[in-house]
Amino acid sequence: MTTDPTTEVTIGIFGGTGQTGRHALHHALQLGYAVRVLARDPGKLNVQHDRLTVVQGDFENVAALRETVKGTTHVICCAGGSYGKGYDKGMMTRFIARLWPLLCAEPSLKAFLFQSVFFAPEPDGSNPLILKLLAPPAAFFTGASEMLKDNGAVMRFLAANRSDTFGSIVTRPGKLVEKTGGVALVASRTPSFAAISFADLGAFTVGAVQDASLYGRYPFVALKP
Repeated sequence: MTTDPTTEVTIGIFGGTGQTGRHALHHALQLGYAVRVLARDPGKLNVQHDRLTVVQGDFENVAALRETVKGTTHVICCAGGSYGKGYDKGMMTRFIARLWPLLCAEPSLKAFLFQSVFFAPEPDGSNPLILKLLAPPAAFFTGASEMLKDNGAVMRFLAANRSDTFGSIVTRPGKLVEKTGGVALVASRTPSFAAISFADLGAFTVGAVQDASLYGRYPFVALKP
């Protein structure tokens, strides 16, 4: 008797009601994976499935976080805050610091993927020159300065607290648009300014978190050549 590999994959998702997260959730279910998702308002998910477990709670509810990652093989975080003055300073850094010991305690976990922002440098500060030049004015004019700082802090936290039992990946997608998907995306060492859809990014993310060659890396996301 052979075992269906999809039955061995359980993906936890944080940010499942967001623009990328909802597509990652649907794609994972379409592939036959079990999905566990945290939602402050489960009604916003607008999906029911026998392989979907919805945990009600927020980022400060440790019990809900623990329940979301329980039994997972892979965990994705594509959550974020609002742009501008409404951004909760340091929200993602606090969340990841709260989540991290729960991930480390989960024996089934193979990988964690954090979706960062395009302009965030690697933990050592390195970034392509074009992004170093564009990041300050772009963050200022879009109101994303605090978000950029927060995502950079998360990346440094992940690098400083790397686990010996599971891999970690940080993706840095560029321009995102709401349009019909169907275009293949790839992890890239160089930034891409081509627009990609949230639908395609969601599908890419589900595959990327299972790609061991990306563990410990900070890839950009680009259209497949």
